[in-house]
Amino acid sequence: MRTRKADFIGDEVAPMAITIMKEGRKKYDYSLEDLSRALNYSKNRQTLHKYETGKLNIPYDVFFDICRVFNVDNLLDVIPDTVSGKNEFEKRLVKEYVRGMNKDRKMTSFDEKTMLIYKNASYDNMVLNGSLVIKLLDDSMSPVYEKGDKIYFKKQSEYSTGDDVVVAIKPNILAVRRLYRYPKGLILQAMNSKHQTVNVNVLSSDMILGKVKGMFRDIK
Repeated sequence: MRTRKADFIGDEVAPMAITIMKEGRKKYDYSLEDLSRALNYSKNRQTLHKYETGKLNIPYDVFFDICRVFNVDNLLDVIPDTVSGKNEFEKRLVKEYVRGMNKDRKMTSFDEKTMLIYKNASYDNMVLNGSLVIKLLDDSMSPVYEKGDKIYFKKQSEYSTGDDVVVAIKPNILAVRRLYRYPKGLILQAMNSKHQTVNVNVLSSDMILGKVKGMFRDIK
């Protein structure tokens, strides 16, 4: 179905949309292929490139999905202060809010908090009946997981020796470590010896955020 002209963002909003795409991809270290996948391949990387370079107008629904991927929630504060542009945008935003509430209804308060705190965390509504996901920013778990891999994980009440778990190693960054229990505590082991293996005597309740349930890797 062809998108109607009225369903595209206006010229007043287009520069802001382009900026959000560029800054979001930089902040989350997303390639255009990463963004395409986060949008469930509703738009391919070539089309997204044309959106980002201003060669194609962005449909409202795609723009709002991009904002959701990059956790942008203050759109009304940054849109142009023009009567026609602002009124139309507000109407679209209300409709999108309702759509988003239905789309993301599987998210828990834990999921939302995790996405707000950790910059490499996002949520995939289409995988594992809804799952938090992180993009690995280093090679600490190589060769099991590589830098750039998408790691899907779920919160659990207990974790066992040998589990691969998502942990808060650095402020605002999540990573993966392999868990080993021993009588006096536990070890969170990096597979790559160049990176830190953590020995824990007293485990903080918010240090382990979940168990790895799956992964995705781009084949180049």
